[in-house]
Amino acid sequence: MPNNLLSPMWNRITGWFDANAQHVTVEFIPESSGSPVAAYGGYLRIWLAEGFLAKAKTWGNEHFPVLHGGAALTFLGGTTPFTTFARPPGSWTIPGAQLDFPLTPLLPFDGGVVEVEAALYQASTAGPLVTALKILGSFDSLLAPPLSVAATIAGKVADGVDAVLGSDQPVLGVHWAMVAPGGGGNVLRPGSLVVIASPRDALAGGLSVESNGLCLDDGHGPRQLTGTDYLVVRIECRADRDDWRFPELDELIRAAGRANINGYAEEFRDRRTEAITRAWNSPDLTPQDRIRVAKLVADEIDATSALHAVPGPDRSLEVIAQERLPAPDAPELTNLVLKDLLD
Repeated sequence: MPNNLLSPMWNRITGWFDANAQHVTVEFIPESSGSPVAAYGGYLRIWLAEGFLAKAKTWGNEHFPVLHGGAALTFLGGTTPFTTFARPPGSWTIPGAQLDFPLTPLLPFDGGVVEVEAALYQASTAGPLVTALKILGSFDSLLAPPLSVAATIAGKVADGVDAVLGSDQPVLGVHWAMVAPGGGGNVLRPGSLVVIASPRDALAGGLSVESNGLCLDDGHGPRQLTGTDYLVVRIECRADRDDWRFPELDELIRAAGRANINGYAEEFRDRRTEAITRAWNSPDLTPQDRIRVAKLVADEIDATSALHAVPGPDRSLEVIAQERLPAPDAPELTNLVLKDLLD
């Protein structure tokens, strides 16, 4: 059933899926090498990997698909949706065309239920969604860490789009819930969530995601699925982030370095304390990574102080971070507390 605490746009997709559940096939295909994610033990990111609309060939140039989707999960003490509304790149009339379009930023998994949704709408070049796409595209750069800000913006974007859509319903949609191991439901793990606009008994064979896209094996080997609409949503799970540096931490590190160079000792201490404290308490990170990144921030600021120089544009702080980030089991992290870093 729809989660009424989330946005009307989110509930619109859930409601469509509930009403059409008997007429579609939904299957989660796990990655063979992927492992489940424990609460507070990793991150997830949702991608639109592939999509095919059989009737899109008849739409002509006046209509095109628009995507809304993402994930809702426990964040800052409540259930928060991180969603995207956009016209994704790629072809919707060629089976196997890889889209690889991100629906969410990298999100820390703090336990509870992760709800994944995705839906396609038919937009008209003369319709209101074109204007909405142009306006909402300007918010893309804001849908990134800090997630507390991104969550607020994403929710308002979804509410605005829902008002524009009026009574329009998705062409195809899916809703899926996942939990931590031992939670009694679908386990959160990396894999592909597939929704096909055909009932399961109309698909003779097993489904798989191959290098050439979604395939059906009827006993003669996997072949690309054709003739029916489908979406493939990839659920990426990882123990570590691939982006350790956040813009707000970058600026604080550089500000501390500038203060030190200019001899402003009190400002240097204030910026150093603020940067380390923000990393230590960052909701964008898992508890273990908060300690690692706080240690990294302290080390970088102290290095700029010792060198009496601020990293220049030719050597990004992201590169430095990858080189200096302590390993999860690094001895210097054992029994480390915030006061140790601030002192």
